[in-house]
Amino acid sequence: MTKEDSKQQPQHHNFPWKRLVAGAVAGTADVWACHPLDRVKTQLQNNPGKSIAATFGDIVSKGKGFSGGVHSLYEGILPMTAEAIFKVGIRYFAFSWFTEQYKTTLYPGSEMTKSQNFVANLCGGAFAGTIESFAVVIPCELLKVRHMTQETNRSFSLVFKDVLRDEGVRGLYKGGSATLLRQITNHMVRFPTYYAVTDYLKGGDHHKHLPVWQNLSAGFLAGTLSTLVNNPLDTIKTRMQKQGQNLNSMQVIRTIYQDGGMRAFWAGCFPRILRVGPGQAITWAVVEAVMDLLGR
Repeated sequence: MTKEDSKQQPQHHNFPWKRLVAGAVAGTADVWACHPLDRVKTQLQNNPGKSIAATFGDIVSKGKGFSGGVHSLYEGILPMTAEAIFKVGIRYFAFSWFTEQYKTTLYPGSEMTKSQNFVANLCGGAFAGTIESFAVVIPCELLKVRHMTQETNRSFSLVFKDVLRDEGVRGLYKGGSATLLRQITNHMVRFPTYYAVTDYLKGGDHHKHLPVWQNLSAGFLAGTLSTLVNNPLDTIKTRMQKQGQNLNSMQVIRTIYQDGGMRAFWAGCFPRILRVGPGQAITWAVVEAVMDLLGR
């Protein structure tokens, strides 16, 4: 271990309540900027044979949501905004709380090295993914998939009532294992990647404030990498949560493979990158900006 490594400063500050607020604001910005791409991604995963252009056309031509047409791309935006406020707020709160506990428990009174920070961020990402999954993501993802893939034009609230009536509360957690694994792997990649990139850009000066474009770039890289790593889990999750689907995870995996081989597991990967990459760029940049406004 080098002298420089042993004196590594923390890569981020831990003020959980401030990160809760910052995450809520960032989640709202993310949804409003990227919701149309999320719609296209979800449709592609349920219809892997279609092109992006054809899928886009199908969504617009159905004329659902607002007054129809292009506005259909924003169908379900309000409930998704509500989800994002809680989801992203909880995510950053959980990550910040966990990494603070990790540091004070394992390394009290001393600074962590780069490798120790990396492990803390890795574990913190897994913890954040777990908490947000059970608290918000699993039931909201199921409702989103049901709402986006329905044949009729029913509101989000009616879809919610249908699930409770037909499947009970347990129905809201259908496909939960795949969603949980997706969220855990998402943040086990995103948090360490983001902080590794920003640490490099700061050149060892951990009190330095990066320009917005560098925070955007680091967030985009973190989001893109996580998408490439776990797109198969997202595809499995989407198929399991589709209405009328009563297969377990292994049966869904076999069905996906039969539909298009290994490539089918990466269905919707490109639009998902287009959705997640910019979404994470916006999320991280907004989080950093709000944290600055709150005085870190």
